[in-house]
Parts: sequence; C-alpha cells; structure tokens
Amino acid sequence: MKLLVVLLALGGFGALYGFKICDRKAPGTIMGSPTNCSEFYMCRDGRPVLFACPENMYFDVDTAACGYEAFCADNDVDFSQDPYEPPVQEYSPIETNPSQLVTGQSLMCRGAPVGAIRADMTGCSAFYQCTKVGPLRLECPAGTLFDSNRMLCDPADIVSCAYAPPPKPPAPSAGNMLELLCYGKKNGYKFAHPTNCARYVVCNGNNRAQEFTCPSGTAYNKLRKICDFTHNVEC
Repeated sequence: MKLLVVLLALGGFGALYGFKICDRKAPGTIMGSPTNCSEFYMCRDGRPVLFACPENMYFDVDTAACGYEAFCADNDVDFSQDPYEPPVQEYSPIETNPSQLVTGQSLMCRGAPVGAIRADMTGCSAFYQCTKVGPLRLECPAGTLFDSNRMLCDPADIVSCAYAPPPKPPAPSAGNMLELLCYGKKNGYKFAHPTNCARYVVCNGNNRAQEFTCPSGTAYNKLRKICDFTHNVEC
C-alpha cells in the first residue's frame, strides 16, 4: 500500500500554488494540490480549474487520478520568477461542483489508462476521468463546456462539442395553425386538413406546411392517407 503523505502549507504558499500552478503548463495539464490531497487542478490556458475527488478518495500524483490508495506529495513547483521572463499573470482558481464516481458496469474507460480523460457522450457540461475504481464524472465550471477537441473546459461560446444535442427548430408563429400542426414533424408527414375534407397537408420537416386539394369527387382518407372516393371517407 502506498504511503499517504499530507503536506501542510506554510504562510501563503497554498494560495500562491493555486494562483501560479498553471504557469507555462500545457492546456489540460492535471496537477495535485500540495495543501489538500483530495483536490487537484486542471490548467486552462494558464488559469487553474479546481476539482475535488469524491468523499474518502485522494488525488494520486503517480497516476494523476483520484483513488482510495493514493500517494499525495509536493509536485516540486518552482515559483521563483526568472528576471528575464515577463511577469506571470496570477489567477485565482476556478472552483467546480463535487465530482462523482460512476458505479455499476461502464465501458467508458475499458482499455484506457488510469488518468485518461473521456468526453461525456450525452452532453458537454461534464467529462470523465478514468481511475482504478471506475470513471469519475467531473462537471465543468459555470459558463464553460467541455471541448472534445482540446479535452478541457473552455468558455461556452468557443467550445467545439461533438456531443451537443441538435438545436431545436424555431417555434412556428401562433397565428399559423397548419405550421403548429407540423411543428417537430418529419419531412413528408401527411395529415388531413383540420377544416376541409377535400384537402390535406404535407410537412416539409422545417415546421412548414404545404396544402394540397384532392381531385373532384374525392376527399382525404385519414386512415389510408390518400385521396379516396367520398363514400369511403368519414368527414
């Protein structure tokens, strides 16, 4: 069993670590906190996003993932400023909601190494990290979504989300009854005209309705969905 080492920060080191931990780190880099073994950071263009492991789990610096048995240690971050380098911009960590361990059978992390990041195939407000005990669901901070190309949480207006639900078609105007009847219907959907038995309506898939008139002596048969002799149609 690995030794669980909890390091206590002195003075303002913990705050400084949170502010500068992502200095010159690649986007998506994950690093543990030296002041709280149940927390870790994901870097987003120099800005740290703070995540927390589930209850009774700790961040393992060896696997860069949460686990029940974890080695928590200082990452040897050097905060000294090179006089020839431009000043480092400091950011306060962005906090997120508590993470959740996915229980039961899950194929999401099958064959993936511990610490691997996986997109949520049902939406973009969260993502998953593979751990030794199963997938860990992590929610992106408010105002951000998970970018499936960059594999990190980015501002929602610039995110490329492969699993975003398709946008809903615009609602039709309340004044057009036929468009209301076609709202959400597939292209080619056909139904009887609500006020004229000799007419029928075809939806084009974009909430648009097109009216047609049956030949003389016929009416639209709702059951057969064709123009039929009037004596075969209940109007």
